[in-house]
Amino acid sequence: MKPSLPAIGPPWPGRGVVAWLGAALLVLGLAACSSTGDSGSERGGEGSEVGEGGGEGSEVGEGGGEESNAQYGPADIFWMTRKGVRLDLRYDAGAGRFIGTATNITGATIRNVRVEVHVPNDPATRADDVELGPTPTRDLAAGETLDVELPAAVGTFIRTSAAWGNLWGAHAESDGPVRRAAFTPSFGPWAVVEGVDLGIEHPVHRMSAWYASRGVTWTPHLVPDPAPEHQPAGDATWTGEWAGYHGSDPAIATGAATVTVTLGTGVTEADLALEDVPTLGTLQWTGMPVRDGRFTGGTTASDSQAYDATGQFGGAGRAGVVGHASGPAFRSVFHGEKD
Repeated sequence: MKPSLPAIGPPWPGRGVVAWLGAALLVLGLAACSSTGDSGSERGGEGSEVGEGGGEGSEVGEGGGEESNAQYGPADIFWMTRKGVRLDLRYDAGAGRFIGTATNITGATIRNVRVEVHVPNDPATRADDVELGPTPTRDLAAGETLDVELPAAVGTFIRTSAAWGNLWGAHAESDGPVRRAAFTPSFGPWAVVEGVDLGIEHPVHRMSAWYASRGVTWTPHLVPDPAPEHQPAGDATWTGEWAGYHGSDPAIATGAATVTVTLGTGVTEADLALEDVPTLGTLQWTGMPVRDGRFTGGTTASDSQAYDATGQFGGAGRAGVVGHASGPAFRSVFHGEKD
């Protein structure tokens, strides 16, 4: 796999108003709340965010409010990207605080990054919200990660806890880019990554594939990292889709994607197929070794050119797969769910 790719056609232009904003924490009665497991859950809708230069991060929610109705339980994990900043946040009940990270996943510095957690006293009206933070405002260089810690005083949440059952929400404000590649994922909560020219992410599996562009260079990235717990435990198929750019066409092309894993003697192999690639038909990679849940390989297409692919399994029970595939005049991300 090449570490970076030359630009193919113009970068995707910025698209107006999109973002997630947050709501809520309640600390009292945490022991009575049921855990959602490692992957957490999503219960909220998507808000809106305006501007790439609004001081310390301007925000406007749907209907003119500042916050959306995204709500999480005390055992849930907030994991999503807005304006190029990926926020990974959870509640540490023992320490009575929120801890996590905010990472600039783009290829350029993002100004005025800060993080807030909110508790809605009334989720319907957003009245009298309790705000934790914001953290001190920071500029984040390309690829830089900021540690986040927000104390949560128990006394603040007594009335809210009794009324609303330990819900919380969060968001990262910044002056980062709001552009999103123009396609809509068809599977589950997979979502387009905001702030990059091409990317896909799953907030429950906490998986993502994206390209960080700087000038004419597009560099592919994957999370999570390879680890023994991501290794497939048996023969299986993951069905999904791919999205990407081909040639000089600035429009996104999409098609079906399939990953098949076969456990052999001493080696686990993955096959990948991307269908309906413009001018190329189906791109296929076969027999790629899988180690710690990651596979990589190359193939020669009908145009006699070489194309590279890298993928990663993850999520509870290795339920998801995500990756990127690229070659001459082609760059893409793919994702899927286990059948």
